Amino acid sequence: MTDTQPDVLSPRDEARLELSFQARKLAGEAAALVPVETDPKPGSLITQAKELVRLAEELLNAAVVAERERGLSPNKIHEVTGRPHWNMVVLDWAQDGRRNRSGVPGPALARSLDEWASRETPGTENPVTDGLDASRFPGSAQYEAYQRGRVADLYAALTDAQEERGRAWDALNELTEEDLDGDHGVNGVEHPVNVRVVTTCRNLAAVYQELFHADPALAHEYQQQATTFEEVADRFATDGPLG
Repeated sequence: MTDTQPDVLSPRDEARLELSFQARKLAGEAAALVPVETDPKPGSLITQAKELVRLAEELLNAAVVAERERGLSPNKIHEVTGRPHWNMVVLDWAQDGRRNRSGVPGPALARSLDEWASRETPGTENPVTDGLDASRFPGSAQYEAYQRGRVADLYAALTDAQEERGRAWDALNELTEEDLDGDHGVNGVEHPVNVRVVTTCRNLAAVYQELFHADPALAHEYQQQATTFEEVADRFATDGPLG
């Protein structure tokens, strides 16, 4: 990578760096369990092993995201992992800006990982950096910046819609049957809180539908969310807040 490389790399590179970062973290924790203590605290070995399992799950999540960013289909991911539900893992990654979660800019993290991996695999100077698109296709930076920019406003709108959903759900959870007495339509469908919930869900569905068109790499996940929120809106519109 060149000195003019932006701090945020392509989603594909950032996802691969996140996977490498999680792998290094797991390897470090696993190595700490190799030495044999003469008198370990009772239960400490199990505690350490449970932490490794947790880190391994984070590594698997990162691998799924990296594969999605490389274009592997959700159906194939289901087949390989044996698990059907990965949408929220991918969507959480997208909402975090599709950048590594180490707290370090991509190029700096890549250099750090190069140093670590070079110690583990002598003879390879830049085993991480050399495999990134930013190194192999240096002219792609402007295109990636454009792609990120075109969905930035939609992600901001999504955050606003999710916050409104939280407030609407808080109001919904405070409703009682007594609150629905009076002229609020069948099953309370016309109660202001129910109307707010329906509107909020439709707004979320609309934002996800826009992301579906603007960001085709993760179109499957966006469409699933759009469909889910439309179905929730329809249910509240028909059955009311206590249905």
